[in-house]
Amino acid sequence: MFRLNKKTVRMVALWGICILLAGCGKSPQSVQHTETQGTETASGETLTQQEEEIFYQITEITLPRPEDALSQDIPEGNEWTTQERETRFWEEKLYRLFDIYEMVGEMNSYRGVGIQVLTPPYEHWDGQIIWADQTISVPGQEDSYPRVDSLAGATEDGVLLKMRSSDNSKCYLAHLTWNGDLEVLAELPEEYIDDNSAFCYQEDEKYWVFSGMGKVLTVFDQSGQQESSRNLTGWVTGTLKNPQSGERIWYGFDQSDFVLWEQPIGQVSARVTNQIKNQRADYAIAYSPAGELFLANEVRTWNYDGKTLREAFSFVKKDYTLEGIDGIWFREDGALQLMVTQEGERYLLTAESGSAAEQRQEIQIVINNSDPGLERLAARYNRRSREYRVSITVAGEEAEPQEYRRRVQMEMVAGRGPDLLGEWTVDIQDCAAQGYLEPLDGVAEDMSPFLEAAFGRGRINGQLYGIPYQCYPYLLAVSTRLADASAWTREQMYDAVRNSSAEILGQSLSGTDIIMTCGLHDEECKDFIDWEKGESYLTKEPFLELMAFAKEYADRGEYSYSEMLEGLADGRVAGQQVVLKSPEDFKTFEMQFGGKVAYIGYPRESGCGIYMETRSLYLNHSAQNREGALDFLRYIITEEGQRKYMDYSSMEQIGMVVGAYLPVRRDLLQECLDRYQRDVENHLRESDYGNGKIVRYDKLDEEEIKCYWRILDNAIPAVFQSDEIWSIVDEELQPYFNDMRSAEEAAAILHGRVQLFLDERK
Repeated sequence: MFRLNKKTVRMVALWGICILLAGCGKSPQSVQHTETQGTETASGETLTQQEEEIFYQITEITLPRPEDALSQDIPEGNEWTTQERETRFWEEKLYRLFDIYEMVGEMNSYRGVGIQVLTPPYEHWDGQIIWADQTISVPGQEDSYPRVDSLAGATEDGVLLKMRSSDNSKCYLAHLTWNGDLEVLAELPEEYIDDNSAFCYQEDEKYWVFSGMGKVLTVFDQSGQQESSRNLTGWVTGTLKNPQSGERIWYGFDQSDFVLWEQPIGQVSARVTNQIKNQRADYAIAYSPAGELFLANEVRTWNYDGKTLREAFSFVKKDYTLEGIDGIWFREDGALQLMVTQEGERYLLTAESGSAAEQRQEIQIVINNSDPGLERLAARYNRRSREYRVSITVAGEEAEPQEYRRRVQMEMVAGRGPDLLGEWTVDIQDCAAQGYLEPLDGVAEDMSPFLEAAFGRGRINGQLYGIPYQCYPYLLAVSTRLADASAWTREQMYDAVRNSSAEILGQSLSGTDIIMTCGLHDEECKDFIDWEKGESYLTKEPFLELMAFAKEYADRGEYSYSEMLEGLADGRVAGQQVVLKSPEDFKTFEMQFGGKVAYIGYPRESGCGIYMETRSLYLNHSAQNREGALDFLRYIITEEGQRKYMDYSSMEQIGMVVGAYLPVRRDLLQECLDRYQRDVENHLRESDYGNGKIVRYDKLDEEEIKCYWRILDNAIPAVFQSDEIWSIVDEELQPYFNDMRSAEEAAAILHGRVQLFLDERK
């Protein structure tokens, strides 16, 4: 049960707040990135450090999506889709080859291929489409009808392609101009037919074609006649021009060495390193204007002065976790540029060198459990900020998590500790009461864009202490055959369940869970505890009746998963707690209840029992980097910060159409809904939950959309004083639930302990 597990985690943070422990935690300090220190290679050997250190500042620009440029080229009508085949980076340009399909009825029908190119200043994609029914002539072989097989190279006015005949018996080299002219240049030897690694370039009125993983060179003249073919001493993976001599060189591997060849004699001119093994296609290479060679992969960038290979900078140290690198080159002003892929998008990075290390103040954050979405968002913030850098520590991953949490709280008592804290790292309520947390009411000047309940979750005694960066409402859902309403009181719940065929109230709802969620969490009701007066009424009849109901309808783990699904559908299980993290969840809930579900919430005397949980960050009153912490808090609730957190969180989920958590901004909550509706309209999908239960993820209907907003707008912040006595309730009522103590006796003992707790608070 969600609440019980959360309460169990909270209790870990209640260790001795009065003991001062000096010397614990980390002291915030300026961060100096020295990117050219000695570097350990894949083989474990350390590369030499430069005599004069050079520091690089990286800026980034998001490149346009190639799919967005296709709308003007593909005609309107039935649904069109594309499937990328390959991308190649040549001469500071990115080329993309993809297939085009049209949905006709329920079948995808192949319609042709598209070739796109992204050229400086990289603001838009240009391209050409070769339709499947377009006739392509081959001199002397008019019945060949070749089709595009792969990208082969670049020219000043177009792109070189490898093509196959319709019967796969012949292979050709062709030239496509950006004006749409397609010409077959030469017939390639047989061994090229199945070689998708082949590439070529045009120079000195000749075509230089590499095949066999770069081990064979074949030269053709302008008329398409083969001049020569020979085996090479290594694997050529690409070519580039030396800015000093103007001559073209080949680069690649000879055995385990990354080497350069002088063209056209094809002899090794330089052995760059023997440290990089068997990763031929993973490296991009470029010359600086001064003639210095630079190599890059997804992890780091090196420079080579003709004698020694040294690390220039590490992407990881600069908060990049690259998924791919297309190419590198230098601007005329000497700045290094890189085209990379990260988080499913392409970026243009510019690395500018300087003689002084960047100085940034560190923002220290401690969270309880790993949150990949927040960690990725922090990395994105780090890449943009020139003043601050976020560092996140996960308490649950420390060697002794409980001791670490205790030390963090002791640090705060001593006027130190991290700048920002997540839930469950310390006792938030107590730290706020003692003045160890700083109110944050001014972080969001305009509250209108946000969900009120999400920010209410971070309020303590009317002041805002926690800034939420995601939220998820939870509530009790039941079968409409039990109750078809949007809210109910406790008495209405008793009557509905007792007059039904229900055997348990809800999946995983223990007796203690029912006591808390269906009773004590309704703190406006004074039947059980008057928190304002500090008086317990747990021996009175209303609580005894709640105890009896909880005992009768508790889930004791007797149902298997498949039996629980059957019970929800036929009424033997009255309901279950549901957590709304995405619009698609409505389809899962609908399946679980056999299409008859009412989102009624937990019982309350007034309003509906829908409770809003969040993940939030809290500011240490003694934060060493207060301004940086506030800057990051403002960032995580911006439109960009919220959208990227949604995207990053959904990366960790399997089968989620949109984000795995809901944002706290209303505009993005609408965007979540719109994205889901659009995605399932274009890509309807189903999931098999076993036992014959299939979830069909189609569009939400009008009633479900209304319910989506009703849940969000009517949620109550999940802040309960009664959570502080959760463990007492559980401990004292277990003997009653296990038939070892009468209701009256159990209630009396519980009342005594709770009253003592209340008296100590006065």
